[in-house]
Amino acid sequence: MNNKGIALILVLLVIVLLMAIVFEFSFAMRVEINAAQNFKDETDCYFYAQSGFYQAVAEITKSHVFLDDEETTEETSPWREDQRKIEMGIGRGKAEVTIGGERGKYDINTVPENLLRNLITTLGIKEEERDIIVDSIMDWKDTDNLHRINGAEDDYYQSLPHPYHCKDGPFDVVEELLQVRGVTPSLLYGVFATNKGEEKPFWQKGLVDLVTVYTRSFQVDANTAPKEVLMSIPGMTEADADRIIKAREEKPLKDLKQFGDPVFTPASIKYLSLYPSTVYTIIATGSIPESGVLRRIKGVVKINLTGRKKFQILFWVDNYPIAENFIFGGVSRERNGGEFS
Repeated sequence: MNNKGIALILVLLVIVLLMAIVFEFSFAMRVEINAAQNFKDETDCYFYAQSGFYQAVAEITKSHVFLDDEETTEETSPWREDQRKIEMGIGRGKAEVTIGGERGKYDINTVPENLLRNLITTLGIKEEERDIIVDSIMDWKDTDNLHRINGAEDDYYQSLPHPYHCKDGPFDVVEELLQVRGVTPSLLYGVFATNKGEEKPFWQKGLVDLVTVYTRSFQVDANTAPKEVLMSIPGMTEADADRIIKAREEKPLKDLKQFGDPVFTPASIKYLSLYPSTVYTIIATGSIPESGVLRRIKGVVKINLTGRKKFQILFWVDNYPIAENFIFGGVSRERNGGEFS
């Protein structure tokens, strides 16, 4: 009996061991299958994003071809360069595209300090932190090694755990702002915020949506400037900015004087223009709803109808950060709005 009992126990142990091996093998196979499916979905999403990107290039190129055509349907086309979200179905997924005309943004290399300070304020940054950011940006792009009251030069950057030098020269790309003292990923890429006195959060754009390095102009295009840019212009209120955006959503503005006062005052109109962009930032996100997989790409495109190539890609990011998927301090900003002088 003892021998039979031992044999039974050994058999049971072998069965348990085999079951463990089978379960482990089954689990490993499921992991491999899911990984393979995710890789396939990610690859599909990447090409969905590319499809959206090049469709956007085709649409803005077409808009330049028919720029002076009175019969063009541009006014009713969803492919406008004012950073609105445009969705298109592709295969079993979709692409979400935004087009931003660079003339609707401040050039970070030429923007006057007062406008930069106003812009940072519209993003809900507190005064002390704002002054550090603005002074540090000005120090980064000037040619001397003297820092402003709240700024930073080599002495600050060399004291960091991974030291580097202050550039003391113009920004080459907007993403370079991440190297500047006080500029965080949430400030650059965006963050969830609330309006004063409200609890419902909304997505607050980041500097990457509001500044550029391609225009070399202190003026912005009233047809494509984001709300935060319009609000930062001296004499412009949030209500004025909303009124402009509502009007241009119906059809592009043709005359800055169509609103009359007080929307465009002498203090504000000198910072505005109606010159169309030739350089555009296109952000395209490919997704498959049932899988939850996303891929986002970003490219800056210059349109040149007189050249051999009708467009030129000036900047490209294959894995552009999906900022909404990260938590940058939660709902951490309260935007006050207001009027600047």
